[in-house]
Amino acid sequence: MRIHSICNQPPSLSPSKPSPPDGGGITRRGLLKAAGALGVQSLALESTGLLQPLCAAARENAAKEQIVPTMCAMCGPAQGCGINAVVRDGRFVGIEPFPEAPLNRGRNCGKSHAAPQWVYSPQRIRHPLKRVGAKGEGKFQRISWDEALDTIVAKLKDQKEKYGPESLAMLSPAGRPYKTYMYRFLTAHGSPNFGHSGICAMQKGFSFQYTLGGSPNPDADNADLLIIWAKQPIYAGCAKGGARRLLEAKARGVKIIAVKPTMEPDVALSDIWVPIRPGTDAAFALALLHVVVKEKLYDKEFVEKWTYGFDKLVPHVQKYTPEWAERISGVPAAQIREVARLYATTKRASVETGNGFEHAPSCNDAVRAVAILIAITGHLDRKGGNLLGGGGQGGAGEPAPKAKPGDKSKAKPSPSRESLTLRERYTQEMVDKIVGPEFPLPFQPGPEGTSSAYFRVLQNILTGKPYKIRTIFSPGTQPTTSTRGTKTVLEALKKVDFYVILDVMRTADMNYADIVIPISTMYEIDHPVEGGGNWIMPRRRVIPPIGESKSDYEFWIELGARMGYGKDFWNGSLREWEREQLQSRGIDLKAVLAKPEGIVREGARQPVYEKYAQAFSARSTRLSGAPYLPQGKVAIYNTTFEAAGFNPLPEWREPPESPTATPELLKKYPLVFSDFHTSKVYNASWLRNVPYLREVMPDPTVQIHPATARARGIKDGDWVIVESPHNAIRLKAEVNPGIRKDTVMALHGWWQGCEELKKPDLPPLKLGANTNSMYDVSEKAYDPLVTAMSSQTLVQVTKDV
Repeated sequence: MRIHSICNQPPSLSPSKPSPPDGGGITRRGLLKAAGALGVQSLALESTGLLQPLCAAARENAAKEQIVPTMCAMCGPAQGCGINAVVRDGRFVGIEPFPEAPLNRGRNCGKSHAAPQWVYSPQRIRHPLKRVGAKGEGKFQRISWDEALDTIVAKLKDQKEKYGPESLAMLSPAGRPYKTYMYRFLTAHGSPNFGHSGICAMQKGFSFQYTLGGSPNPDADNADLLIIWAKQPIYAGCAKGGARRLLEAKARGVKIIAVKPTMEPDVALSDIWVPIRPGTDAAFALALLHVVVKEKLYDKEFVEKWTYGFDKLVPHVQKYTPEWAERISGVPAAQIREVARLYATTKRASVETGNGFEHAPSCNDAVRAVAILIAITGHLDRKGGNLLGGGGQGGAGEPAPKAKPGDKSKAKPSPSRESLTLRERYTQEMVDKIVGPEFPLPFQPGPEGTSSAYFRVLQNILTGKPYKIRTIFSPGTQPTTSTRGTKTVLEALKKVDFYVILDVMRTADMNYADIVIPISTMYEIDHPVEGGGNWIMPRRRVIPPIGESKSDYEFWIELGARMGYGKDFWNGSLREWEREQLQSRGIDLKAVLAKPEGIVREGARQPVYEKYAQAFSARSTRLSGAPYLPQGKVAIYNTTFEAAGFNPLPEWREPPESPTATPELLKKYPLVFSDFHTSKVYNASWLRNVPYLREVMPDPTVQIHPATARARGIKDGDWVIVESPHNAIRLKAEVNPGIRKDTVMALHGWWQGCEELKKPDLPPLKLGANTNSMYDVSEKAYDPLVTAMSSQTLVQVTKDV
């Protein structure tokens, strides 16, 4: 294995002071800051050549350093990039490239280089805590692990006896590996109430599955035309291959169309920018269908053989003309026709969809319309199109290389999620008790398991309907900034009987917790095996756990055993759990540990195209196991939805507040407001406490068009007040010509202070920077089928004087 001697100075915990020079008068902070400022956090710093003259000092210290091959933990929810963690005198001080890692091939973003500052942050939770003041007051006392676990066990047992096991609910974090063990505990306990976000992944997946039988991954490597729709491929998991594939596609001459309200870095590579109004993707997609159907640009043979209900689609889309969609989406009718014709007539064309679809009450309709568009144009499961059943790269990560000649390492696929979540124990009685179902009960359980809607779990604390949730676990998530309706969330946290937080850092809602559990970072734990695609390797501990923190796995295994669920939790033995994990995968730990770069499974398969009979017969995750597609064809007209009382064909549904839905509000609130969830250096609502990253993006900003700013006397860098019908927040103006004139957009997740830079916490409500406080949370803000929550409203922006 190659070890690169790139110098890694310990990060200063007082970044207001100059960092020690790495050599040649260039500081690591300077390089990191420059990369972030350019919006190229995926840039492999080592590949620029800037660090090459800086390595002499590192070589001198080589004897004192330890290199630990492992995985980064600074973004999610997918598998981490490979890194070589550098430990000097027992302290994690930085990372070096890990070129053998197939996911990122030695490239690492700014977040990974800033990891030591996050690990050693003064905001770390180092000991179990127990609330001693009033809820919201923030007064705690340090307690032992035994007292913390005994308190939780006593409360859960008492509530289970009095109110039933369903009185326990959990709020979902990002899709980290430990999430499966949360599900396992919840199922062993007997509760179905797992509060999934309602704004991420499951909504899009659900609608694709019930239309196409699975999620269609873009075969971008073979496409001649690529539509990037409601996604940020440069910022989202940037080092994992998305940015590189986009650049390679551009170099091959692929035509790129970007559909989004703002000019992000990927738009600079595109041939066509479609500046769509936030929340109107369904209207745009329906208009594309109108053009394809009216001009007969569809694949007649595929439509006749492999679709159900096309005859009903033809009259249905007649009303969704490009002129109709222009009024709603703001996209010119001529551009709608141009995009529709280009996509339908290009032989190899794929669509890469993003999280933005899941932030509107028309989410299900938008995804279904796109799925139908992919299918009827002949771009489904064909080379260069969108592939079913694991084909293509899905827009996430580089393809793993084939095993090297002579490498006989083999491994079984990972064990099914069902075997870990105890999914086989679900009963109809359990499903019927779900509070605020994320998907209607006839469609439960979903792909991950039974699922409540995150916000509705919290709302239940105030309504008590159909029964009251008594205890909430919040592991690796922050409800005041992770979901809409901040005012309601705060009221719920004040009133819930028992609230447990498990986290690495102080959280936005920690002051309302009854018990706080300190969790180790992923740099402080071993995990038997992690991986994706053809690549597997152990996560290796870089440093011992800080303070009294333990891993999520240790917590759930120990809690399960103490609750009397020992048989389901390896009798509290972490070693036994590790042994089973390895055995179930057919892995020899010694063999894996002997390969610092992990194992690449041999026999990388070539994609098989047009496997329609197989894909369209997939069984659903519902208790009945009924197929997603009862006719064994693309469900253009969805009889399953119709039987459950939902629209069988995709339709247009207005956001709760918009120029066309509520024109009466435009006089007071003339601008459309929405938010981003990813950025150059931050993930959702964390990492603002990391000085290196905070120096790149120090303040919460709102993007505003120069003409819109000028009309309000606003200059770049001015502090402004953004007011909606629901709240007002304070942000710094970022004047940007690459945004619609009628739209302003801000970054989601701001609350966290940075002590080293003397940046205070921001309030969750009035005049903070929390975008989730700005939106409607009434029933009209939800998608009625998949519970997607709106992130669009109308606002006025004024200079803060």
